[in-house]
Formats: sequence, C-alpha cells, structure tokens
Amino acid sequence: MKPSDYAVRNAAVDPSRSFLVQAPAGSGKTELLTDRILALLALVQKPEEIVAITFTRAAAAEMHARVIEKLHAATLPEPEEAHKKQSWLLARQALVQDKAQNWNLLEHPARLSIRTIDSLCSHLVRAMPLLSGLGGVPEVSDQADSLYLYAAQKVIAAANHTPAVAQVIKHIGVNLPELEKLLTEMLAKRDQWLPFLHQGGEVDYLQYCLHTLVEESLQRVDDALPFGWQVDLQPCAVYAHENLVAKGGVGYPQLADWSENNPLEPIPEHLPRWQALISLLLTSSLAPRKPGGLNARSGFPADGNKAINQQMKEWIGAFDETSAWVSALLNLQHLQSEYTLAQEELLEHLSMTLRLAVAELRLAFIEQGQVDFIEIAQRALEALGHGDNPSELLLRLDRQISHLLVDEFQDTSLSQIQLLERLSSGWTPEDGRTLFLVGDPMQSIYRFRKAEVGLFLQVQREQRLGDVPLTAITLTNNFRSTANVVDWVNQLGKTLFPLQSDAGLGAVSYNPSIAYHDGADHSGVSVHPFLYQKDAADKVDEKQARLLMEQQVVTLCQEALTRYTDSAKPVTVLVRARSHLQSLVRLLSAAGVPVKAVEIDELKSRPAVQDMVQLVRALCHPGDRVAWLSLLRSPLCGLRLSSLHQLCGHSTYDTIPCLIEQAQSADWDPDEWQRLQHVADVLLDRSHRSGGLPFVAWVEHCWLRLGGPQVYAAANELTDAEAVLRLLESLAPDGEV
Repeated sequence: MKPSDYAVRNAAVDPSRSFLVQAPAGSGKTELLTDRILALLALVQKPEEIVAITFTRAAAAEMHARVIEKLHAATLPEPEEAHKKQSWLLARQALVQDKAQNWNLLEHPARLSIRTIDSLCSHLVRAMPLLSGLGGVPEVSDQADSLYLYAAQKVIAAANHTPAVAQVIKHIGVNLPELEKLLTEMLAKRDQWLPFLHQGGEVDYLQYCLHTLVEESLQRVDDALPFGWQVDLQPCAVYAHENLVAKGGVGYPQLADWSENNPLEPIPEHLPRWQALISLLLTSSLAPRKPGGLNARSGFPADGNKAINQQMKEWIGAFDETSAWVSALLNLQHLQSEYTLAQEELLEHLSMTLRLAVAELRLAFIEQGQVDFIEIAQRALEALGHGDNPSELLLRLDRQISHLLVDEFQDTSLSQIQLLERLSSGWTPEDGRTLFLVGDPMQSIYRFRKAEVGLFLQVQREQRLGDVPLTAITLTNNFRSTANVVDWVNQLGKTLFPLQSDAGLGAVSYNPSIAYHDGADHSGVSVHPFLYQKDAADKVDEKQARLLMEQQVVTLCQEALTRYTDSAKPVTVLVRARSHLQSLVRLLSAAGVPVKAVEIDELKSRPAVQDMVQLVRALCHPGDRVAWLSLLRSPLCGLRLSSLHQLCGHSTYDTIPCLIEQAQSADWDPDEWQRLQHVADVLLDRSHRSGGLPFVAWVEHCWLRLGGPQVYAAANELTDAEAVLRLLESLAPDGEV
C-alpha cells in the first residue's frame, strides 16, 4: 500500500529541483534523504559533488550507513517489498554511474561526503587559516558560558575609562550582576546582532527595524481579523467613543476619526489607533469581551442605538480567546513606532558596549585556546568571503559542490544559514545545482546552539534560500506509530502548539500526521497521574512524594515487562533531567528490573573507558609511567603488583617500554611472563612508527589486539569504548594527537 503522500515523496527525489521538506516525526525523512543522495549519484561526475550535512555524528553515521546499505542491496535481486523497490532502483542507477566513473564506492565509502555542520565549518577554517583569522582550529566548546561571563566582567571593569559602559551601568541602576547576566546572554547569541553593528549607523538601522516590526505586527492583526472587519467595527467604535465622551469619559480618542475615508492602515503612524482596539475589543483582563458584557461603561448603553448594540454583540459573539486575532492584537500592547532621543542615546551606548564585549570575548578565546560554535561558523564565513567578492576557497568549492543536502534544518542558526547561502551563491535552476533542506520546526531542540526555528519558517514562507528558489512540501504520513498513538498526538498537538506560525516570534503551528499503520489493541497512550498529598499544614513532603512517585514508576515498569514479553527492550523511562533518574535506577535494580541507564553516570567513571584512556596516554608518550603501569595492571594484561614491582621497582628513571625490553624470562613467573609478552607484542610494535594509520585507528587496532572487546564484552561497555574512539576522533580529526 502506497502512503497517502506518495506523490510528494516521489517528487522530492527529483534531482533537478530544489526543495524544503517539512518532515514530522516518523515520516521517513532519512529514507527520503538517502534516496535523494542515490538519485544524485546517478548524475554527478564525482561523489564529492554531493555534500550532505546534519547536526550530530550519530545522524551522519546513520545516513552514511543507510546509503552504503542500499548500494549493497542493489547488487542483489529486486526486493519483493513494495516500499524497498524505489530505493533499489535508485541504487542500481547509482551503481551504473559508479561503474562508469570507476568510483568503487562500496570499496571506498569514505568518498561519500556526509558530515556534521560543525565539521564542515572546521574544515573551511583549516582550509584557509589566514582568511578565517584563527590560524587553525582551536578546541570547540559547547559550554562557553564561563568565557562569556569573563568577557562581560572585563567590560564592566572598563567603566572608569569608557563613558559608554558607565552610561549603561547608570541606566540599569548600577546593578552589576544584572549587567553581567545581560551581556553574557547577548554574547551567547551575538551572531544574531553582530552583523548589524558592523554596518555602522546602528540607531538608524534599529529605527528601520522597529518600523518593519511594527508593520509586520499590524499586518498580522489585519490578516487575522475576519473579512470586512473595518466596515463592521468602525460605526461601533465611533458610537462607543461618542457615548463615553458625552458622559465625561475619555472614550477611544484614537478611533474618533475612524471612517471609510480614514481606515486603520498597517503602518507605524497608525499604531496608536490599532492599540486602541485592545480597549474596545478586550476586557481589562485582556480577554475578548462577551455579548453580555457590553454595557454603558464600554460605550454601549442598553437604552442606546439598539441596531449598533446588536451589531457589536453579534461581532463579539463570533469569537473567543482562541481566535487568532486575539493573540495578534495583544502583541501590539508594548510596541512603539519611534525611538525617543533618550532611547537613541542609550542605543548608541549599548552598541559601543556590545562591541567592546565582543572584542573582550575574542581575547578570551585566544587566551583559553577555545571557541564556541558561533565563532567557528563566523570564521568559516570570513574564509569564504562574499558572493560578490568570493575568496579562493569559495571559488574552489563552487566548482566542487553541485548539491547540498541539509538534515534537521530547523536547528540551523543564523550563521549556519548564512554559510549555506554563501556556499550556494550564484546557483540557478538552469545550472543543475540543487539544495535539499529537510526538517521539522515542531521538533526544534537546539536553542542552546543558538538555533532559531523562525529561520525555517521564513525560508518556508519565502520558498527561497539566498539565490536558490525552493519548492516547499510537507510529508504527512507517520510510519513509526499506530493509528492509536498518532491520533492521540494529533489531538494533543492542536492544544499545545500555537494556532498560527510566526517566524518573528518563533511560533510553530501543529501539522497533524496521518498514520500509515492501522490501530492495534496493544498500542495506545495511557496517562497515570500522580497526585501530591498535603499534610495538615497544607504542605507537601517532597521527599516522600518523590519516593511514592518512583515506586509507582517501578510498578508500571514491572507491569509492562509482564505484558510485553515479545520485545527485547519493552520499557523506556524518559525524564526531564538526568538527576531525576539516579534514585529511580536504584529502586528498579532493587526490584529485580534489569536497567540500562544511558548517560546517567559520567563516561570517565566506567572501567572500560578508564582502561582505554590509559591506552591512549601510553601510546602518546612512553614516559607516562602511570599510564603504562595502569595498563599493565588492568584486565587487559592483569599483572600482579609484585610483578610490577619486579619490572620497575629497581629503576626510577627508565621508561616502562625500555624496562619491558630489558626484562629476562628466567626471572619471571611463566604465567606473568606470558601476560607481559602479550602486551609487549602490541604496545611495542614498531610497525606503526611511520604513522601509516591515523592515531584513532591505531588506538582501536591496539585495543582489539589486547582483547578489549572480550574483556569488556557487555553491550554497554562496547558502546562506552566506541564513545571514547568517537571523542578521540573529534579531538584529532586529521589523525594528529
């Protein structure tokens, strides 16, 4: 059975067009992305012309593995399953091109350029170290808050000789901790405002931005209100104003001149008139007026014009607090159309202070040898130059890259959007180069990485990224869950998400999914609320309540294990913070429930990780005595303490490798000597002196020869060892230590 959105999916694979695909959870976006890569492989001259970008190494590895898996499957007979046939056909065509161009992708899968966006930025900085301004790639930290705080403190300390900083401090009432906090937060999202400071004339530009914001906000209200609303409300507003003024009240003076010839227009000059609608249409608690609430105090006396009273009641009665125009109107409350002179002066001081903060932050980066993701992205942009003044690197990439694919596009930041625009600058539909952007704004999670979901909505609305026009499409089928679960999520999503998307506010409306699988008796959602009990003093014993709640979770887990016996991992417990799981894990273990706690305890505290770290240290430096002794004592070798003393107790200065080479078998216990020789064969192997393998590969090679996977054979231990290798690769991506 074909999915209901089959035509959309089929069109998205067309390698001649550029797309922005909104792909909700469970909609098969990885399948679509890999099919798109296969379709492109059938056309390009080199696989490196296709660059696929995602956000995590795990996602990049999965995508890479899926493409290779499909290429392998294409060497076999056509599958019987209907949903696999398109991938098989696309992979067959890719293999034809592979053979014609002599790529040998199955033997050389590394030619597929599927990488994280951070590794792409790091690659660009390494390619042009002088143009990037970094001279290389320092350590990239996702926890740069301490550096932001340090820079903020340096700025505040400069107040005595920097009038702009002194004026900012005066403005916030000499609340230095608050200024520290504000500067830290601004530095953490400097990519969003720094380009404006570089233009000069900040106040004029901010005034222009304010006008634009007001116009967009007013237009949003105008669009949300029903057709003909001005015709319906104008006589009611003027009538109410006149009644209130006649009784000595203020009325609605901004609406007094409202007429057919003088309508409310979505322009900054009319902002006060639009704001007057708040008082007319909403109560003092900012809820929509009810027909029964219209009275003399609101300008509609019972003994007044009955026709107009009735007209207003009918108009108001058609809406409630969920109406789109209500929230749009409330957004106008605190807007202003012009900055005052005092505000303009303050903006000048703030601009100067922020410039100084950025300068201090860059000095902190140099001192600490660390940068954040924003800095790497910005320096990558500098290395590329501009579309009208491209660097040599951008010109080279323009010749090399023909197709860009971006996964999780909703999690891109402004700098990353600019990077994509620069890489695709000058592309046209006629030259055969394409963009393929996939994401789901409902799943935006990387706000800590300065991602802005409003950027996705803006590209979706404009159907363009830089020079490249895009066709915006949406996948609707959900292949992951049964109809029971999908229907429940759809029902809940309608109430949790905003009614309308708003790129400026980052508001994302909910798009319902269509279940591909039918409902099932065993599938559904059950809610088990936990109600806190209060004591006689109307207080909650939080410790006791937490214990009772965790015991309820243990009971639910036991019930699920009894019910779902056909699943290898039938139960998953999700919490808001890792600390919430620590005591729960102990309770589950005490109740006899087998538990695998993912990323609950620190990686460095696990035995497999500790031994692998000692292996890395030993391979890096023969003089690291502690690392060598730890390795010899570990289960990978297992020498007794007496043997270690026999090996090196007589020498304080010789390295352990030298002492191993000098050891004589006649002096050793046979079993201990055999253990020592096994380790010596691996760690003293001179075949790698030329550096033929990358360092990470050599570490893995030694780990395997030492029997690491046999000593630490549990699934979680194997995963821990792989995590260390991935971390080591990120620290030494080019094989250098």
